[in-house]
Amino acid sequence: MSTRRQFLQGCSALSLAVSAGGGRRGLARGTCPVKAMLHDESGFYPLWPEVGTMEQPRVARGGRVYGIHVPGLHVMRPVHPNGSAVIIAAGGGYGHIAVGHEALPAARWLVSLGVTVAILLYRLPGEGWAEGMEAPLADARQALHLLRSGQVGGSGNVRRVGFMGFSAGGHLLGLTALQDHDAPPVLLMLLYPVVSVAPPFTGSRTSRVCLGDNPTVERAVRWSLPSHVRDDAPPLFMAHALDDLIVSPEQETLLLQAYQRHGRPCEDHRFATGGHGFGLGRRNGSTGQWPILAEFWMRRQGFL
Repeated sequence: MSTRRQFLQGCSALSLAVSAGGGRRGLARGTCPVKAMLHDESGFYPLWPEVGTMEQPRVARGGRVYGIHVPGLHVMRPVHPNGSAVIIAAGGGYGHIAVGHEALPAARWLVSLGVTVAILLYRLPGEGWAEGMEAPLADARQALHLLRSGQVGGSGNVRRVGFMGFSAGGHLLGLTALQDHDAPPVLLMLLYPVVSVAPPFTGSRTSRVCLGDNPTVERAVRWSLPSHVRDDAPPLFMAHALDDLIVSPEQETLLLQAYQRHGRPCEDHRFATGGHGFGLGRRNGSTGQWPILAEFWMRRQGFL
């Protein structure tokens, strides 16, 4: 257990290295691991091959990615794959994607468990896409299809596909998982997710993006997770901090209650402190427990 905890602390340190611009874990000072990932075309798989341009997205401080001209998957493979894969969607309120702080450390952790990881770079609605919120939703659906069908390099032996989403990325993958009637992911892990964009939760950036300038009850229901929970919803793992000032923990309660109404398995963890965006967990805080709890949960689900 102590070795595992030390490894997770090392993964968390990766996000600090990204924020500082490198200089940790063998990175040359000034080198950003997110930029290194984005420039490694051997691990990138476009979601829509017919898109002509291959313009690189932009990276801001902290490994925040935006300017997604070509949505796709960046795949990381373990030395000894166990047949499971996870698609990760980091958050950012649909204004950027927190790859450095959330996706990369989580990917490194999952790869250490033998899981193939695909980090999703989804289109951001505010970057001129006519489809609006339908654009990232279509990207997430296509990502699941490509990974499951073996069209992503090295995914031909993948037998089980799960989702992991942070904040707005949790909102995106939660919608995708719960709306997929034919072949949903086998499990769903959501960290401090945006669950509802309906009142009284209309103040978030995610809510404003989903509802637009003319919010209606129908749109709020359409873009909120609880209304899509069914009797075949995938098993759910959630973690949230009670002092989160960005996404209220009450949102998580709504999804938990919907799961309970449909008799679906859900494991929900609340931590006294941690705020929003704790990634793999804050140093010297209780949120660092969630990856260990999630690992036990994945083993019970037969995913590891």
